[in-house]
Amino acid sequence: MEENVGRRDRIVRALAGPLMMVFGYYRMDGRRGKRGGLATMIAGAMVVESAVTRTCPLNALLGIDTREKKTFSRRHGPALLARLKK
Repeated sequence: MEENVGRRDRIVRALAGPLMMVFGYYRMDGRRGKRGGLATMIAGAMVVESAVTRTCPLNALLGIDTREKKTFSRRHGPALLARLKK
């Protein structure tokens, strides 16, 4: 699978995933919230996994790519192109 998670997206996922896992753990305390807590913990783990691997199956399914596009600036572009041609 191709990378489709950008830097900012990875940071948000790396922070939100563990928070979801902790929230799910505390929600599992009561009998009523057992399934919901487990589902939240699993979802949090999947969010962390997508931050680590830089791939998100849902983004791929929806055609979303949050990586920053590489652009040449006017200032550095010509010098970089000259170095690449050598």
